[in-house]
Amino acid sequence: MKYFFTFIIAILAMFLLSGNALAGGGDAQAGKAVFDTKCKVCHGADGKGNPAIAKTMKVTLPDMTAQGIQSKSDDALKKQITEGSGKMKPVKGLTDQQITDVIAFVRSLAKS
Repeated sequence: MKYFFTFIIAILAMFLLSGNALAGGGDAQAGKAVFDTKCKVCHGADGKGNPAIAKTMKVTLPDMTAQGIQSKSDDALKKQITEGSGKMKPVKGLTDQQITDVIAFVRSLAKS
């Protein structure tokens, strides 16, 4: 019986730890700080885009809360950040952890 409870605790610990790994290991709060300094001007504090920037650049900025962005893989979002796309220039000077944190923040914006 003692081994059974030890086994159950070990399984629960692995499950809880794997949840962090599956979440990408990003810290949404740290990601918000990076987003606020590197992304907010164009993408808006709420991730829905800055209409003035969109008009000036003649682009439609994606709504980061919407399914179109939220359904992208972490790898696709990382590529978007590091390589840019269209008129969006690559974001330079971020560590891998900062990128992971920004992705976690973007995920936290998902519409319920």
